[in-house]
Amino acid sequence: MKQKYNQIIEKYSNKKKSIFLTFLFITFIISASLFYNDIFNYSLLMNGIPALIIILGEMFPPDFTNINTWYKPCLDSITMSISSTFLALIIALPLSFIAARNLSKFFLITSIVRLYFSIFRAVPDLVMGIIIVAAVGFGSISGTLAIAIHSVGMLGKFISESIERSDEQITNIIVANGASKIQVLRFGILPQIYQELVDLVMYRWEYNFRQSTIMGIVGAGGIGFELIMSLRLMNYQEVFAILLIIFVLITAVDSLSYVIRNSFK
Repeated sequence: MKQKYNQIIEKYSNKKKSIFLTFLFITFIISASLFYNDIFNYSLLMNGIPALIIILGEMFPPDFTNINTWYKPCLDSITMSISSTFLALIIALPLSFIAARNLSKFFLITSIVRLYFSIFRAVPDLVMGIIIVAAVGFGSISGTLAIAIHSVGMLGKFISESIERSDEQITNIIVANGASKIQVLRFGILPQIYQELVDLVMYRWEYNFRQSTIMGIVGAGGIGFELIMSLRLMNYQEVFAILLIIFVLITAVDSLSYVIRNSFK
């Protein structure tokens, strides 16, 4: 019996290896075909390197003359990332329970919710920002909505998959003791996905803050707007100063996210 079990395991492992090698082979073929079609124009790259060196030289030293006017845009970017993450969470979490195949008995509704998640993920943040800016107008609210919509798709996908990985034996025991559906979700599902949920939200906040810094490109406010204005004026010293501020803010957000994730373990 044990020998037969080992044979099944070995057969399954070999199958996974074959699928992985096939994927690598297809990836290699696609990459080679793109390379053959001259997708990388090396002559153009070589001609652009001297210009890049000149621009990098013009960035030094960084110009912090207008730093007093950058506090509010930085605060807008931070607020934008927090608001969009919170808004996405309160929308994605309840929908994730509907999208989880092991909880929902209505295949059509589950498929529709998962389709919405896919649509929200498919549209890039900047494209969504352009659409919302055209509809709502310039400002941080447009950036918040654009990031939140994309985050709903990402959080919904990962949370629903986390729910599907939960141990069904625990939920069956709770159901056997006469628990309602709300109690099953509260005491059976949420405790199992709690740590992963915190990690997902924190990682998404880090990503959303990075996106909020470039939402200014489409007129959605934040420090990105100041960055794009300096670029248009070719004030590269000021551009470098803003990039340094963005780097410091991103490092601070990453560090804070790390502390929060560890505090919930």
